Amino acid sequence: MEKQEAKYSASISPSKCEPKSVEAYLFIDPLCKDCWDIEPLVIKLWLEYGKYFSLRHIVTGKVEGATSPSHKWNKPANIRFVWEKTTSLHGFSCDGKVYMHGASSTPYITSLAIKAAELQGRKAGSKFLRKLQEYILLEDISKPDIDTLLICAKQSGIDMKEFKQDLHSISAAKAFQCDLKFTNEMHITEIPSLVFFHANSNEEGIKIAGIYSYDVYVQVLKEIVKEEIEPQPLPSLEVLLEHVQFMSTNEIAFIYNYSQNEIEREMKKLLLKRKVRMVETKRERYWKWITKENDLV
Repeated sequence: MEKQEAKYSASISPSKCEPKSVEAYLFIDPLCKDCWDIEPLVIKLWLEYGKYFSLRHIVTGKVEGATSPSHKWNKPANIRFVWEKTTSLHGFSCDGKVYMHGASSTPYITSLAIKAAELQGRKAGSKFLRKLQEYILLEDISKPDIDTLLICAKQSGIDMKEFKQDLHSISAAKAFQCDLKFTNEMHITEIPSLVFFHANSNEEGIKIAGIYSYDVYVQVLKEIVKEEIEPQPLPSLEVLLEHVQFMSTNEIAFIYNYSQNEIEREMKKLLLKRKVRMVETKRERYWKWITKENDLV
């Protein structure tokens, strides 16, 4: 693996020399563990083709009557059944009515927390969401309370004073309401779903409901960009882990296209260097990047 990593880019950020021509919306239920199975595909897509698209998470719950998420890496027999055209909605707006009913309930306050973090920027929102995912998966917390959300915010490095204010603000509640409205207008019936729109066109977008093979997402992105797209070199394993903070053996193996045994060997080298710590769960073996905030935690 060392020989292969020599060609990887040192940076985690996609090239910014060109404007992003595609907007991608990922519809998720933050409290649904199965929903996170799409994360390694999205991470790999962003690492290799992030210069072509921007990504925004849309927070929603499972839609009543929706089918369960697709099996992991289940490639469809015919790709045309995956691509679902959807009407482009530019400038959709909310009516301003904010319903605070159930604001103390766990699902609602969790969604508000994600929106509150996003008020500090999309990057801040992504960091908070990833830290929240870490607690849900690694600590086996199915219903994070307010204290857990505050810990996630602190460890994700966002402004705590601003976060606490925004958590109970009209702005966060309205942002969540907009997510729910957008989910409705996109006719999202399965979580997770990924919708691509061309940023400079009123053409229809493309919706991928459920989880499919990585090639499907690349092909859909290519169709909506309408040009040949070239993948960027992947970052080194250390750079990726430092940025993402925690990943499972399976996720890392998928992103780098290596066997689990090869990844385990590389991770144990980082373990000996005290750069990561291993966390075993019933579902997976995870690797957590050690920082000042989480060292020896």
